[in-house]
Amino acid sequence: MIEVILPGNKVVLREKRLEDGWKDYSWRIDEDLARLDATIPLRMSFHEYLRFYREELKYPTPWSRQFAIDTLDGEHIGNCMYYDINAATEAAELGIMIGEKHYWNKGYGYDAMVTLSEHVFYSTSLIKLYLHTLEWNTRAKRAFQNSGFIETGIVKRKDKTFRYMELTRAHWINIRTEKLAEPD
Repeated sequence: MIEVILPGNKVVLREKRLEDGWKDYSWRIDEDLARLDATIPLRMSFHEYLRFYREELKYPTPWSRQFAIDTLDGEHIGNCMYYDINAATEAAELGIMIGEKHYWNKGYGYDAMVTLSEHVFYSTSLIKLYLHTLEWNTRAKRAFQNSGFIETGIVKRKDKTFRYMELTRAHWINIRTEKLAEPD
């Protein structure tokens, strides 16, 4: 199978690899990152995690596509994915994490979102991407809004409040066309 590589302006999205396991594990045990993901830090050993990780890479599911986020010079700084792919509604949920904190607030998350959205809308039959972001996570909301996502509702889960945001293919094409028409 041919590896999917998606170049952006600041990042390259690529298929996940076994050697990504250590960084992925370190991000999943990080309390700050878990809080941003509305979850609890992973509590298993790296050896246990690697066993699950290896199986996930070997047997990917058809309803989820995961990518590593690399800088243009090849440093693995995060992950993104679209999942819960629903052929009937032609929609999927999108998720992203920039795990390397010194890359925060520098446009890498935004570029990953734009690159992934472009891939989804131009190479699949999906017509809508959606996501949930914690209400207080202003940095994530700003990146999502800048990449075209529109807030359409509020979702409460247990003791957390999320902003539901979505991006349709029609809106995506419209904003990309406008950006191309802007003078340099």
